[in-house]
Amino acid sequence: MNAALRISPLFDVQAPLARDWTTRERMQVVASFGGDEAGKRASAGIGDVSFLHRAGVKGAGAAAWLNAQGIDTPAQPNSFLQLADGTLVARLGVTEYLIEDAPGGTRTAALMAQPPGERVYPVPRFDAALVLTGTQIPELLRQTCAFDFSTLAAPALVMTSMVGVGVTALTLDSADGPIVRLWCDGTWGGYLWLTLVEVAGDLGGGAVGVKA
Repeated sequence: MNAALRISPLFDVQAPLARDWTTRERMQVVASFGGDEAGKRASAGIGDVSFLHRAGVKGAGAAAWLNAQGIDTPAQPNSFLQLADGTLVARLGVTEYLIEDAPGGTRTAALMAQPPGERVYPVPRFDAALVLTGTQIPELLRQTCAFDFSTLAAPALVMTSMVGVGVTALTLDSADGPIVRLWCDGTWGGYLWLTLVEVAGDLGGGAVGVKA
């Protein structure tokens, strides 16, 4: 029997605006919101990647336990690295880690199937996860975020507040402009997404589906 579909923490706010749907990692997600999504993405696109699987652990033994499972960990707090298979490993503070699979990845499932080691504590992750892309993202961050990202050179990992919501933000550079990944508590995800979409609309951007 197939497992039940997972529910996105953004489903309720996205459903009235969605044009087409698809399924990723057994989660129903918006494929398209319609309009010029390529143009929105180039300016200030707000994408939803909550479907990616995540896991969290913390504790004094967390780094050694992750290393024993074949997962490298960042050397410094508030930093991240990406494994060869695309798995993202973020060190949130001194002893807490967020692990996120690449699309189609299975690292987190294998990790959570293992019994926790000594001084290792699982951290449930029910995040809303967003990706922000486009040339106007620095301006969007200036209008919405408590932290001044212009003081940091990408790549960087910051825990801050955005429109009053606590977020973990990861910044990257690409040939097409800056990319920002955001994670927040899923219960605040709908408010954060709607607010960012509204601000992005004033900058020539807006919501984009996974096809974009």
